[in-house]
Amino acid sequence: MAKKATNHESLLKTQEVYGYLTSGHSRGNIVRTLSAQWNCSERQVDNYIAKARTMLEEDAAMARPAWLAEALGRLRNYEVAAAKRGQLQVAVNSVQTQAKLIGFEL
Repeated sequence: MAKKATNHESLLKTQEVYGYLTSGHSRGNIVRTLSAQWNCSERQVDNYIAKARTMLEEDAAMARPAWLAEALGRLRNYEVAAAKRGQLQVAVNSVQTQAKLIGFEL
């Protein structure tokens, strides 16, 4: 019988399952892969899947203003990085996308 995972190990496993779910893996694929990798039962992997799905629901419940702020932040980072690399069209595209998100038309 495998030893019980610590809280930290459990969180890491849940985050790994989260990654599999967001990448489109099926439950069956996740169970087969991780039960072998972690030497644990199908039931335990299902517990990690349930926890990861709860995390997904919490992420999806993000309010529109919060999502918009995060998206604008990412686009600003892309704009700066593109400008530093001399990819001016990418930087311009980022600015245009930011403008569309906040309702400005260029």
